[in-house]
Amino acid sequence: MAKAFSIPFVAFFGRNYEEYLAMFSLDESSLRGRSILDCPSGPDSFVAEGFKHGLNVIGCDPMYAMSLEQLCKSGKEHIDECFLQLQQTPGNFDIRDIDKFRKDKYDALESFATDYLSGKETRYIDASIPNLPFADRSFDLVLSSHFLFCYSAVKDGGMLQSDMFDLDFHLKGITELARVTRSELRMTPTHSMQAPPRRHPYLDASVKHLESLGFKVTIEPSDYDDGFAPFVEILVGRSS
Repeated sequence: MAKAFSIPFVAFFGRNYEEYLAMFSLDESSLRGRSILDCPSGPDSFVAEGFKHGLNVIGCDPMYAMSLEQLCKSGKEHIDECFLQLQQTPGNFDIRDIDKFRKDKYDALESFATDYLSGKETRYIDASIPNLPFADRSFDLVLSSHFLFCYSAVKDGGMLQSDMFDLDFHLKGITELARVTRSELRMTPTHSMQAPPRRHPYLDASVKHLESLGFKVTIEPSDYDDGFAPFVEILVGRSS
C-alpha cells in the first residue's frame, strides 16, 4: 500500500491559465461576457491571464492579506514542499510529465506576482469561504479548485493532517459558493487525494446538498492530468 500523501498546511500552490481551462473543461470564448469568481484563487495565473484576455474575473483567497513578498516566499516554499512530499510518497500520483507540472506551478506564481499589486482589492480580494463579501448571485460562473475535497483529513480521503475542514465545513462552503452563483458553479477535483484513485467520500453528500439548494448537478469529465485518472472529474451545478 502506498504511503499517504499529507501536508500540515493549505498550500499556496497555483495552476496556470491553460491548466484552468483544461481542469474545468472550458474554452476562452465561453467565458467572455460573464462575471467569474475564482475561489480560492491562490497564486494561479487564471486571474492575471484572464484579465489580459479581457475577461471579467475576480480571485479571492485569505492569503491575500499578506504582502506580495510574503506571498512569493510562501508560494516557492509550498511548491518545493509539495514536490518533496510527492517524491517521498511514490504511488499516490501518476502524473505523466512531473517536470512540466512543477514548471507550470512556478510559471503560474510568476504571472500572479507580476499582476498582483495592480489588481489588489479589485481583482484580488482577501476573503474565504464560508464568508464571502459578495451579494447573492453576484457571478455568472463560480470556479473552485483544489481546496474543498483536497483539504479534508487524510482519513477522509484528503491530504491535510488535521480534520479542520470536515464534511460540515464542506457543506457550509458549498452553500456560500452557491449563494454567490447566478448561473453555474464548477468544482474540481472530486476524487480522493489518496491511492488508489476513487471518488471522494464527501462527494455524494455534496451533490445532494447542492441539489437541495436548487441546482441541477452533474459530474462531468476533465482532460486535466493530475495523476488520478480515471476519476479526474468536475462537479457542475447549474442554477435552476
